Amino acid sequence: MLGIFVTTFAGFFWFTRVIITLMYSIGKSFPIVPINMGVEIVLLFITFICVILVAKRKMLGAVIYLIAHCAYFGVDAYKAIESIIEEQADVSNYLTLFISIIAVIIPLIAIFDIGLNTGKKGSALRDKKTDWFYGTTDYERQKDDRVDQNQYKF
Repeated sequence: MLGIFVTTFAGFFWFTRVIITLMYSIGKSFPIVPINMGVEIVLLFITFICVILVAKRKMLGAVIYLIAHCAYFGVDAYKAIESIIEEQADVSNYLTLFISIIAVIIPLIAIFDIGLNTGKKGSALRDKKTDWFYGTTDYERQKDDRVDQNQYKF
């Protein structure tokens, strides 16, 4: 259930970043602006692929997702924190810091979710038709007293 939630939230966050990039590219004023337009577009494509991999429960997608977002949004968060500490911040700095924190938390939760669920035996690995027989330790047949013990050799 957490995997579906993380994938949905990552999809919504990706869609929000697409809207922000689109608003910036057509020149409309918006409180959030991309740091670098070229890097933002590349990051959107990488993120789209990683969200698909996270939906398929691939750890590689979650790790690439975390690295890409930490590299891009980490710089943005550092700049926002720096301006807040120097007391030169405005509302957009707080909003940028909030978005950067969300951008790093989503892939972290995805990594934890995929990592915790990887070792579990799911119901997809089991065959319900044969579990009653092979799922127990009693599947070896016990010899009956009536079984012929002779070994006939021709």
